[in-house]
Amino acid sequence: MIRSRVCRARQCDGGRGLVAVVSIRSHMARAIVFELNEADAHFMERFIGALPMFARMRREGAFVRTRIPGFDRESPRNWRSISPWIIWPSVYTGLSPAEHGIVAFGQDPASLVGRCVWDVLAKEGVRVGVMGSLLSYPPRKDAAFHLPETLADDDACVPERARPLQRFLVETSRNYSEHVSLKDGLKLALDLVRSVRSGVHPRTAARTLAQLPVERLAGSHRRADRAHLQADLVIDAFESLAREHRPGFACMHSNHVAFVQHRFWRAAEPHRFGAALSPTDARFFKTHEELARWEAHFSRAIEDAFVRTDAMLARLAKLLDPDGVLVLATALGQRPFDPSRGEIFNPVVRLSRADELLDAAGVPPRVIRHQMNPDLTLTFGDEAAAIAGERACAAFEASGEKLFYVQRKGAQVFLELELHPRTSLTAQVSGTGRPLDHFISLAPTPDQSTAQHTDQGFLLAWSPGGRVRALAESVDVTAIAPTLLSLYNIAPQPWMKDRQLAFSAPS
Repeated sequence: MIRSRVCRARQCDGGRGLVAVVSIRSHMARAIVFELNEADAHFMERFIGALPMFARMRREGAFVRTRIPGFDRESPRNWRSISPWIIWPSVYTGLSPAEHGIVAFGQDPASLVGRCVWDVLAKEGVRVGVMGSLLSYPPRKDAAFHLPETLADDDACVPERARPLQRFLVETSRNYSEHVSLKDGLKLALDLVRSVRSGVHPRTAARTLAQLPVERLAGSHRRADRAHLQADLVIDAFESLAREHRPGFACMHSNHVAFVQHRFWRAAEPHRFGAALSPTDARFFKTHEELARWEAHFSRAIEDAFVRTDAMLARLAKLLDPDGVLVLATALGQRPFDPSRGEIFNPVVRLSRADELLDAAGVPPRVIRHQMNPDLTLTFGDEAAAIAGERACAAFEASGEKLFYVQRKGAQVFLELELHPRTSLTAQVSGTGRPLDHFISLAPTPDQSTAQHTDQGFLLAWSPGGRVRALAESVDVTAIAPTLLSLYNIAPQPWMKDRQLAFSAPS
């Protein structure tokens, strides 16, 4: 076993043996972590008969449920308080959301308390590969490969030849709900073609290039395929880079299951939802029967996403060392929220003219970044300007309701658009002299959330060469980082208060 050899090497040379063991013995990864954001165990169990790799991992490995420490189920903003950009840093660092310092997407990663597991491993001499992990910007130059999250500040990545792929992922993620101009579309197409050099299969690139024409010919319901195509691009590149550079540890993040669960839980399980039309539904459909016919397009979207994930797991398993460990982590889960019963109002919207909006309120000079439009990150020159900007943004109202949920951290301010069913798009936005629809437009398709976050996630861990055993039925997400370190015989770091392990190394 690699672990026993690591232990003996550490005894012989004071711990430096890990480098030699990993570089000589481990021709493939000792551990691969598939970050399958928000995938809910409910659907894994429902579709397990069509998921041979999931079934094998459950049968031969460890299944552990995860929970989020400090989660307040009674909070009116409870599902927002466990957004993935808050919870994944807990997975990476072993620190709770209250401890690691991250409150919003787009926050400067330098404010993260503690160090991420890949940085700890790299310091111990393990060569690491990172693909899409949240809060992983900027890329580490000494990594085997490192493509940060798809909402990174820019397209910097390692290796340099992967930059066209990273630029394509960043641009399409930041502008998911935006209309693509011909000029920008041509740039994206060129980057997509060039991404073949970083391992994207030509067939995957061709399917992605064909997506917009397919949407125009087959109908707007095909927009949902975009999330799957991004997952295909990522797994192709990850597999190619891992085979070429052979990291001792590698992790890969994908949001494709979370996306379809958010949008299409109602389509998958209509019996759990009311028969009335939500305010968003009523913009497009006259009757519930019309809505049902539309959602029939998406009745298998979640199942298809899990089937695609199962194939991805099988590909990742082939990258493992014989006694390596494949870990699937979700960080959190989802549950259905019924928009027709007023449990949620979260239509897809576009926020434009952001500078005009902020200038009208006297917000000091700032740099604006769209985070999963319509949320914004504002970066100011100093903290005093950020405080003034925070105050001005908090005063925005329409139809007597606050327009944004506002947070500040240092010189950055984070705005989350909060629409209400009773908010009229013709209502004037306070302080601007303009109606709301001057700055916000609703999506031309009836996209909306029918599910949102819960604190219940899960882990699967499996090894081709030995038994991985669960050490608990349920653990806090803060136990994941020390568990991953234990696979390399590395003790929990000083900042990690959680010493519990979720599963054992292969035996």
